[in-house]
Amino acid sequence: MNQLLTSILLILINYSHAQQSYNVYLVDHWTDTTLLKGAEDAIFSDLWGFKHNTDNYIALGSTEGTHILKIVNKKLIEIDFKEGKFSSLQVQHRDFKTYKNYLYGVCDEGPSSLQIFDLSTLPDSIHKVYDSSEYFQICHNIFIDTAKAKLYACGPDNVGMKVFDIQNPTQPQLIYTYTENNYVHDCYVTNDTAYLNCGFDGLTIYNFEPSLPQQLGLLDFYAGQGYNHSGWLTNDKKKYVFIDETKGKKVKICHIESLIDIEVSALYGTKNYENAVAHNVQLFNGFAFISYYNEGLRIVDIKTNTPKEVGFYDTFHQSTNYKLNGAWGVFVFEKEELIVVSDRQNGLFLCHFPIQLYRSLNNNTITSNTPFIDETSKIIYDSGETNPLTFSIYDLNGNHVYLKESFNDWINIPLTLSSGAYVYLIQNYFGDVVSTGKFIKGN
Repeated sequence: MNQLLTSILLILINYSHAQQSYNVYLVDHWTDTTLLKGAEDAIFSDLWGFKHNTDNYIALGSTEGTHILKIVNKKLIEIDFKEGKFSSLQVQHRDFKTYKNYLYGVCDEGPSSLQIFDLSTLPDSIHKVYDSSEYFQICHNIFIDTAKAKLYACGPDNVGMKVFDIQNPTQPQLIYTYTENNYVHDCYVTNDTAYLNCGFDGLTIYNFEPSLPQQLGLLDFYAGQGYNHSGWLTNDKKKYVFIDETKGKKVKICHIESLIDIEVSALYGTKNYENAVAHNVQLFNGFAFISYYNEGLRIVDIKTNTPKEVGFYDTFHQSTNYKLNGAWGVFVFEKEELIVVSDRQNGLFLCHFPIQLYRSLNNNTITSNTPFIDETSKIIYDSGETNPLTFSIYDLNGNHVYLKESFNDWINIPLTLSSGAYVYLIQNYFGDVVSTGKFIKGN
């Protein structure tokens, strides 16, 4: 079955980046080279994806402020920019989260502030409705427990963590200052249970529901320990994956039987992990999507007993000895199977990985959104292309069973195909992959 998976997924790579990717292909790329460049030519930092009405958007941080991009027909279009309270080549960290119709943003350098933007006027623009340093100037990361309407500000003015009530989204109210750890670098919170990444102090888990928070678990000593940086919890709350932002330290995977006895049960690192650093992670459908600095986007199947890398896309190709360049942030639009990666030097990368296809193959079943086809069925790519398109069809053994170049934006499914499941791939005149999909041919 592993060979089958490898064969079928290999056809989905971006052929124009054959040495830079595996099972992931580039859909679009955006950057702005006119922005201020900091050390190592770094411009961009973290990102956050969100949906407004039916459209997908990204908030991206740069040295100068907040960029709002919209995904339009799988293209990244910048629709607005808001300057940060502190705009400088010294800015290395901006972080964002959303709650209801509002975007919250912080910066970890200079005389900065908490900024809140109203998203209700999208797709035309966003509007700043709050910009204050009343509670802190700098802040490394924020997380919003949407179920409880609480915002967690990590490392505000380099001290502990602050918890805010945002039931009134534009008027945050401080409800607790956490100093049990001197510094909280990042956190993941669900229904008042907070996984706190506390740097060299390790991982601490707290319940923030009572007026006096209660510790639920502690992992302050573990194999391969480094600077406990960030983590993410699966939807079923059975696995937690965290990253030590330290050269040569692998990503840690925890199977959660009990928060009191939480421990690391598996490790993942790239082939070059001893000379590399991981940064951020999101978990969806049994996959860990990791921004791995100079190693780019890494996709790891964590449903298996031994974590297995099933895809990657290298966003950073510059030559450097510095290990904290490249891929910084990652966000997954799971329904659309799109992954967005922010690269410090190179901007925003919109990628595709076939999440559902991989899972259906891994479960030894094939699902399809299209009916069983017959001799009248077609593969259609409504592109308006005037140049010819190349249509390829592969069987489940990875064999290239059909190839046709056409000036039409469709082809008939060939009658010569045997019954079964197939994957198709369409390339434009320049050899870029513009569409992939699957279908099942009946008898």
